[in-house]
Amino acid sequence: MKNLFKLLGVVFLMFTINIGWAQQREVTGAVTEDSGMSLPGVSVVVKGTTIGTVTDINGNYEISAPSVTSVLVFSFVGMETQEITIGSQSAIDVVMATDALQVDEVVVTALGIKRSKKALGYAVQDVKADEITKAGNSDLVSALQGKVAGVQINQSGGGVGGTSRIDIRGASSLIGNDQPIWIVDGVPFDNGNERDGSVWGGTSRAGGAFDLNPEDIESISILKGPNAAALYGERGGNGVVLVTTKSGKRNKGLGISYSGGFTMSEAAYMLDLQDKYGQGNDGMYDNKSTSSWGPEMNGQSLESWTGEMMPYEAQKDRLKDFTRTGTTQKHSVAFTGGNDEGAFRVSLGKDIMNGIYEDHKIEKITFDLRADYDINKWLNVDTKVSFFNTKGNERPEIGNYSYVSYFNSMPMNIRNEDLAPGYDIIGGSHVENLYTTANANYRNPYFLQAQTTNSDEKNRTFGYVAANLKLTSDLTAKVKYGMDFYQFSAVEGYLFGDNVDPNRPNYNPTQSKFKEQNYEFLLSYNKEINEDFTIGLNVGANNRNSTRETLRATSGRLASEGDFFLGAGSNIKASESLSEEEVRSIYGFGQVAYRNMLFLDFTARNDWSSTLTSAHTDFDNDYFYPSVSLSGIVSEMIELPQWVSFAKVRGSWAKVGKGTQPYFTAQNFSISNWSYDLSVGNVPDVSIDPNLKPELSTSIEFGADVRLFQNRIGLDFTYYHEKTENQIGYVKGIEEYGYSRDLTNIGEILNKGIEFTLSTTPVKTKDLTVGVNFNFAKNEGTLEKLKDEINRYDFGAGVVAYKGGKLGDMLGNVYNKDANGSKIMDENGLMTINQDDNIVIGNLQADWTGSINLNVDYKGLFVSALVSIQEGGDIISSSERSATGSGTAARTTENGRIAFFVDGVNEAGGLNDVMISAEEYWRQLAKVDEEFLYDASHMKLKELAIGYNIPKSILSKLPHNPIKSARVSFVGRNLFYFYKNTPGTAPDASAYSTEYAAQAYDFSPVPSTRTYGVSLNVGF
Repeated sequence: MKNLFKLLGVVFLMFTINIGWAQQREVTGAVTEDSGMSLPGVSVVVKGTTIGTVTDINGNYEISAPSVTSVLVFSFVGMETQEITIGSQSAIDVVMATDALQVDEVVVTALGIKRSKKALGYAVQDVKADEITKAGNSDLVSALQGKVAGVQINQSGGGVGGTSRIDIRGASSLIGNDQPIWIVDGVPFDNGNERDGSVWGGTSRAGGAFDLNPEDIESISILKGPNAAALYGERGGNGVVLVTTKSGKRNKGLGISYSGGFTMSEAAYMLDLQDKYGQGNDGMYDNKSTSSWGPEMNGQSLESWTGEMMPYEAQKDRLKDFTRTGTTQKHSVAFTGGNDEGAFRVSLGKDIMNGIYEDHKIEKITFDLRADYDINKWLNVDTKVSFFNTKGNERPEIGNYSYVSYFNSMPMNIRNEDLAPGYDIIGGSHVENLYTTANANYRNPYFLQAQTTNSDEKNRTFGYVAANLKLTSDLTAKVKYGMDFYQFSAVEGYLFGDNVDPNRPNYNPTQSKFKEQNYEFLLSYNKEINEDFTIGLNVGANNRNSTRETLRATSGRLASEGDFFLGAGSNIKASESLSEEEVRSIYGFGQVAYRNMLFLDFTARNDWSSTLTSAHTDFDNDYFYPSVSLSGIVSEMIELPQWVSFAKVRGSWAKVGKGTQPYFTAQNFSISNWSYDLSVGNVPDVSIDPNLKPELSTSIEFGADVRLFQNRIGLDFTYYHEKTENQIGYVKGIEEYGYSRDLTNIGEILNKGIEFTLSTTPVKTKDLTVGVNFNFAKNEGTLEKLKDEINRYDFGAGVVAYKGGKLGDMLGNVYNKDANGSKIMDENGLMTINQDDNIVIGNLQADWTGSINLNVDYKGLFVSALVSIQEGGDIISSSERSATGSGTAARTTENGRIAFFVDGVNEAGGLNDVMISAEEYWRQLAKVDEEFLYDASHMKLKELAIGYNIPKSILSKLPHNPIKSARVSFVGRNLFYFYKNTPGTAPDASAYSTEYAAQAYDFSPVPSTRTYGVSLNVGF
């Protein structure tokens, strides 16, 4: 920080020297667009002269005019040109209006710099505030789903507050290093601290982006590929999510706004189960049986597992009855103000989200303050301080040992009222109560709900302080310090003992801290050389330092149920980890514009990363990341038909990197607790390549942007080809040396595809506007190269990629068949199974994804609907597999459960003549992966909002009414599927984690919900 103050002192000295330069009367001001966002790069010229300048990064300008009669001309690509006579004014602020014939918009690009979208040589798609908040979603990542072409968001099956996976133009890493970086107001915002489940259970906790309050966001720009993200160096390889938060507006006075909403959610998408056959085996009733292969349920009176006589009938909605109606209420209030010297915005929000399971609750409190102030005409100070408090309570288990898994396989006549509360009190202890002996495969969900517990809390502080310095009318500098810091604590454990694990009850706390600091400097020169050329040159540097600390403890078995604290443990163990990372960077970028119709952009960045510094070298590994792009507005170069309002072509090339985790360049030795208060040293079983390099993504991109019929139709097309080489991954190690795996650079991934957006306004009158927008994206990811003799890379869970083939091949077993395709039976009449572990039965990659967005407005009454689409891709329903073996799946009622001959041949080639029971058939079928492979294609009404913007003309007529604007709307999310192929479950929200391989499975997720409610927005 001392160096920062020294730098500021030098700059102030330069200001003092500059004071004597001005000989003419100066005019200053700020230029914004009609939404209030500042506009950098606006041309300001004294009409009839060569005197001119351009606005700086904050939209401010300063110009010397020869006389009071001079006229200032403000022009910007896509905006209506304005001419203003100076007169007696010394400060002139201008609001630029969009030119209806030129249609352009300002978007936020790398390093938070606002640019005209027309001038960009790469694809950027942004989402405005209204699109984010219209459906009342408290989860920002979920609110983005379906709104950006080429961005696929899949929610894990963890319920409210669960994590999501974001893929921008496909997966590009073999070890999961393919999630984008989040940048909030120019400062990196850590999206880590998430918690993933697994096949065998665990809970799901959303990443850091969940902390953000959607009501505080002005816009989100998605930098999709290396071409747009090259300035972020080793962190830009997976794309960038740029979040711009709301700020105060100058000369607007005090404003107050309130946004609130209340929604209800109900379990809606669950596995299809049968309701015809109940407990038993071989068609005979058995009240101790664990499956539903018993007789047909017709209400006959039979002795239950409880010892009581009761009707033997189907319990159709057990899982739904186990859930509750989830509710969410959200409140946000904001105060804004400003004068001609500065502006501020401060907001406070609170969200309370109750999940569909008992006691599952997420609470979120947000505070945001953003302000800027002109200290003098040379210095502007811009600051932001945010605080987030996020609490989670009783997050549900997902995967094989979840409530859903046990309900799906439970005999269909078992009643919830007999299962509740799940236990008996025997000898002062809670003892699980179940229709069979409890073990890992058969549990009482009510007991699990009472036995398992977890809670977590995160306190987060985020912000920056920046000094914007105007050295001359063309030269500006910015010095910025940004920080992201949070402390996290969690406790999970088991309150009671059980028959499954002798270490229960137990208490397991975790505490962690994260801190990242960024020091940044940027020097910018923007100059209108003459009527033809405008240039912008920028050089800067950044120093990033981040640390993570984690402390974990496990108690072992607690002394008793009531002693839920660490000190009561019988085998207390603790572990601590610390990691630190530093990256030093220098970068430069520039633009050359010719007559505002031809734009050349170039960037260069060099990173020195501590994570890629080997202990076996005497130098720091540094890596260079360049990019170049060219775009031209064809409609201004040549004369086109009148119905073509605008036409642009663009092309770009870029190279960016992907760093690796700290300490991956050297072997790590650790010390851990052992029995008898002893410590043991752990020798690593992974060898490290001493020449480990960062993954490098090289991308070529071409595109076109066309507007027709005075902007009533807009088409944007992009083709990209992105190669990611130096893939970091694990290969088999040299076991003779004690290494099971070797971490090295092993391969190359290629992603190529197209993105297409179509915006239409088929109806536009004074009272009625109808807009229909379409997004379409097709990506294919392939594994182009693998090291040496390696032919296949395993992502885990039976998901692989073969050299030269598509990523995401799904391995599984299939039936043995003869040359004619007939199934081969064994001597018992059962289908035989091919156990070859190299058979590909499907692929998880979608053929294409898309969305349709409808917006209708009639005199303030509006309807907005978003339909999300996926075509192609495969998914295995492990949920149905388990239920099929237990006889509870809907498909097991086929053929009335009578004995039959399975079509096929015996091992000798003759027709199968051995009859088998339905139970034998379905139990054998449940072992065959290909039987549970489904097409993941679907089309869903993701969002619906119907509301009314009360006209200002009505509000102004109300006496003593302080309300300046008001909107009320009814909202719905995930209302229904137009079509899907999975057996009841949601194909886009059923994965057990955000890992790449998990996307191939539906594995007993928390039921996906249907949500509906009301939203209110009021401005004072």
